[in-house]
Amino acid sequence: MAKILVVDDNDGIREVVKMHLTMAGHEVIEAENGRLGVETAIEHHPDLIILDVMMPEMDGMEACSQIRTDPACAAVYVIMLSARGETSDKVDGLNTGADAYLTKPFEPDELIAQVNAGLRTTEDRRQAMYDLLTGLFNRRAFDDLMHRELSLRDRHGHTLSMVMIDLDHFKSVNDTYGHHIGDAVLRDLADILRDVCRSSDLPCRWGGEEFACLLPQTDLENALKVAERLRAAVEGHSFPEVGKVTASIGISQAGPEEDEESFCRRADEALYKAKKDGRNRVEAAPNP
Repeated sequence: MAKILVVDDNDGIREVVKMHLTMAGHEVIEAENGRLGVETAIEHHPDLIILDVMMPEMDGMEACSQIRTDPACAAVYVIMLSARGETSDKVDGLNTGADAYLTKPFEPDELIAQVNAGLRTTEDRRQAMYDLLTGLFNRRAFDDLMHRELSLRDRHGHTLSMVMIDLDHFKSVNDTYGHHIGDAVLRDLADILRDVCRSSDLPCRWGGEEFACLLPQTDLENALKVAERLRAAVEGHSFPEVGKVTASIGISQAGPEEDEESFCRRADEALYKAKKDGRNRVEAAPNP
């Protein structure tokens, strides 16, 4: 049984959709506007979301965009539901992170077919997007999320920063205590990232002992504050068997037209400088 969130300001539409989904064996939760839809999605982590476009307080497109910023909802399949059928509306919905578009009035068989296909997609994405050891996004998912956030920068002028984190002398942890203890350290670091990062931030395991985090709508000054909180949290944590471990951190803010490769490279160069200048420190790449 899948958990499906239905967000629509029309009580009758919600009731009809709920009836068909319940008959198909699914659990249905509801929200009557976009704002509540975002809150419900983040709280309950549904397997699929059916989201009306035209709603009070917050329309479906803005709600979809906000839902996608929550790491736990990044893989969920989103069906936009609307009485409008213009191509431009569909394109706008898909560009905000929706996966499919269903026009009202709809046939029940079409609804169930889209839901079944969407649930298969959600499961495939979850297996493909998350690092098995830490539960964070993996590098592939991070690249997809970065592409999306840079597209939002291009369309809306949003700021975007990146934090890259590398554990200092991690090879000696594995050599001294064994890889099982090293894995425990990495899991603890992932927990620190979840605790320190804001709900809109997008942390991932970049590879090995290196982690990264996208900071949407965050300039370099505020990224420095996040990075310093991370550095201090790692330094102050007692890791299993090992005790104290430190991390070096590099950050960059995406330039107005900067591509993904340059954005990552500058953060990595700042990280290398933090390592070179003594470790357990934060370095920021100059804005391009």
